[in-house]
Amino acid sequence: MKKLLVLFSVLLSIGLVGCSSKSSVKDVPVEDIKKAINNETLLPIQPTADTDAKDFNVFESVKDNIKEGFALQAMINVKLQDVIVVKTDDVEKVKSAIEDYKANALKLFADGYGGDENAEAVSNSILESKGDYVYFIATSASNAKDIEAKILEVIE
Repeated sequence: MKKLLVLFSVLLSIGLVGCSSKSSVKDVPVEDIKKAINNETLLPIQPTADTDAKDFNVFESVKDNIKEGFALQAMINVKLQDVIVVKTDDVEKVKSAIEDYKANALKLFADGYGGDENAEAVSNSILESKGDYVYFIATSASNAKDIEAKILEVIE
């Protein structure tokens, strides 16, 4: 009888722990993230081009995996300022597409325009995921960590 009581107690404890765990990521529209970061403090290079992620050429091969997203880029073509946020059902595919973009298009851009500042922005760029969100930040304004903090503030 004692063994049965102990076993029941252990199972009940495991059940409580399993039911009480909460997701560390909120399910928010990416539009909320864009509103939080799209200002002259976090994105000082203005004006900024705003492209729907499904229409962004980087995601041509994975657009069916994108639920929603955006790409913000500086329209002044000598300063690097890319912020991409995507909500996806396949984090690894989207991250791979962004890695290809970084290794090819952004590296060529950095080598051709803006010199060391843009090359440093590419090499110090942030590509991370949290839940089903993927975000990429590459900026010559050297505030990528501030942008990342604001993104995480919205989704956590």
